[in-house]
Amino acid sequence: MKDSLGARGSVRFGVIGCGTVAYWTHLRELKKLNRARLVAAADPDPSARARASRLANVPVHANANELLARSDIDAVIISAPNCFHAELALAAAKAGKHLYLEKPIAVAAGDARRVVDAAEEAGIVSAMGFNRRCHPVFEQGRALISKGKIGRVRAVQTVFSEPSLPASMPDWKRGRETGGGVLLDLASHHLDLLRWFLGDEVERIEARVTSDVTEQDSAWLWLSMRSGAEASGFFSFRAGRADTLEFIGEHGTLRLDRHRCVLSLRRGRRFGYGVRRSFVLPSAGAVAWRLARLTRPSWESSYRRALAAFVQMCRGGPRRLASLSDGLRNLEIILAAEESARTGAVVPVAGGI
Repeated sequence: MKDSLGARGSVRFGVIGCGTVAYWTHLRELKKLNRARLVAAADPDPSARARASRLANVPVHANANELLARSDIDAVIISAPNCFHAELALAAAKAGKHLYLEKPIAVAAGDARRVVDAAEEAGIVSAMGFNRRCHPVFEQGRALISKGKIGRVRAVQTVFSEPSLPASMPDWKRGRETGGGVLLDLASHHLDLLRWFLGDEVERIEARVTSDVTEQDSAWLWLSMRSGAEASGFFSFRAGRADTLEFIGEHGTLRLDRHRCVLSLRRGRRFGYGVRRSFVLPSAGAVAWRLARLTRPSWESSYRRALAAFVQMCRGGPRRLASLSDGLRNLEIILAAEESARTGAVVPVAGGI
């Protein structure tokens, strides 16, 4: 195992891939984190390099290997186009850099397994960028489910849609071969949250995928969990903006809405027919996020919280983030969904813990 940084100063970061996510989150948030220091970035696109250089005021390399060769970098964040995730992750592991890898882990299962094996062999600290696990409202919702507030979960309904015009999409995001489509981009978040909320595994899946304007721009999923719970999901680039999960338990329902910054817990009335809303005091993290959104309506606190958790991991702290094995499992579910969409059959999900 590569030595963690312990009490030795800040974790020195490099960011590989300076597109939209890096520009609006990683390059900004790293500069605000305790015990973290942004040292350099890399991107082959001259315009992305220029924009990142103006924002972060650090050297921006044209070649990722130049960044990985630097001795003054301890860890890297990989936020390049999806089709390059595995290649860059393997290079980071070979260079002995701690690794925060944006989802998906790869676009093919074989590449994903190689990434998991390489990180383990290198002994580096690694994590998947499933930042929603660090969302304060989702953290609180998961705790309520774990405490049995709605009883055993029997069903889950989930929707994640982000309207995206083809003209505003990077070329790689429009085709599956380069890592585009709603399954890898949107559904991957909720599939990870489903496993995380329930502490359960997807056993089989049925899917329908359409390509109205770009490849795989809408998808409908029906999933059976090992516990017996059933889940359904809708994901789209062609529908109005929404990001919700609703858990239906034996004693009540829990609904989480990321855009509204709220969760809603409903249980049966003590007297008479119907349901009542149970008051849930917002967590400190949720309150802080709501207050911040008064002046920054688009700010998403889970990115900063996830990076802060990764810094702690690099310094020897506990794991709070999704592992590369979680990333592999996530991809296995997506590949099973794609097979179901092609064949029209219910498909068992390979692998799993």
